[in-house]
Amino acid sequence: MNTVICINGQFLPASRAQVPALDQGFLYGYGLFETILVRGGQPVLLEAHLKRLEKGCTALGMALPLLLTELGRLVYQTIKLNDTTDGALRLTLSAGTAPGEAAGNVVISTRPLPYSTLDYQKGFRAGWSSFRRNEQSPLVKFKTLNYLENVLAKKEARERGWDEALFLNTAGYVAEGAVSNIFLVKNSQVITPSPDQGLLPGIMRQVVLETCRRLGIAAQERPVSPHELLDADECFLTNSLMMVMPLVKINDRPIGSGQPGVVTGEIKMAVRDHIS
Repeated sequence: MNTVICINGQFLPASRAQVPALDQGFLYGYGLFETILVRGGQPVLLEAHLKRLEKGCTALGMALPLLLTELGRLVYQTIKLNDTTDGALRLTLSAGTAPGEAAGNVVISTRPLPYSTLDYQKGFRAGWSSFRRNEQSPLVKFKTLNYLENVLAKKEARERGWDEALFLNTAGYVAEGAVSNIFLVKNSQVITPSPDQGLLPGIMRQVVLETCRRLGIAAQERPVSPHELLDADECFLTNSLMMVMPLVKINDRPIGSGQPGVVTGEIKMAVRDHIS
C-alpha cells in the first residue's frame, strides 16, 4: 500500500505531496511538529499533543489553520487511510509564507515504530553530545522544525555506537536527550531535570511523573549533575513513541548493574497499562 499524506485536508500519495517553496518552515525552520504514538489504530494522548501544538502556535506567533477538533479528525483519517495499527504519526505545522497573518501548512504522515522488543530487553546506550543545550533559548520548550541540532546529535550518537545522545546545558547540568527526556532512580526515588535546565517538557515525561505519584514513588524535578546521573541506581528515557526505555550505559560506563532496573520496569508497565 502506498503511503498517504494529508496536506491541508487533502489526502495524496507521498510522491505528490508538496509544500510551497517560500514556506518559512522550509526556509527558516519556522514551525512546529508533534510525534504521536498509534496503538491499535488509535492516536495515544492526542488531546495533550494538540493542546501543546496550540500553545506553541501562540508562543511563536503562528496562526492555527484549523480547529483542534478538525485536526483530530484529519489525524484519525490519515491513520485509517494508511491502515496503521501500530506506528508513529507526525503532525507538522509550518508558519507558511506570511506568519501571523495567514495560516501555514498542515502535513500529517505515518511511519513504522523505530523501537523493538529487544531494545527494551537490552536497554539503551547513550553518551554525552559534543553540543551544549542553551537553557536560555526560547526554542527549547517547543517542538520546532528548527531541529538540526538534535539531528546532528543523533548522527554523532550513531557514529559512536550509541542509541541516544545526551545534552548538558551551558551550566554543565543534564538537560535532555536528542529525542528524549531523561530520568534517574536513586534509593528508590525518581529524579528528572527541571524544565528550567533547557529541555522540552515532554508529554510522556509528564505521564511518568503522574504515574510515579499514582504508584507512591517519590519523584523530583530539579537540576541534575552528570556525576549524579552516572552514579544512579537506574536510568531511563522517555518520549511519546518509546514511552519508557531503560538506559543502561552512558559513555560505555554501566548505570547501576548495567541492566534494566526494577523501578524502571514497574514504571514502564504502569505507563503502558494506563495509556492502553
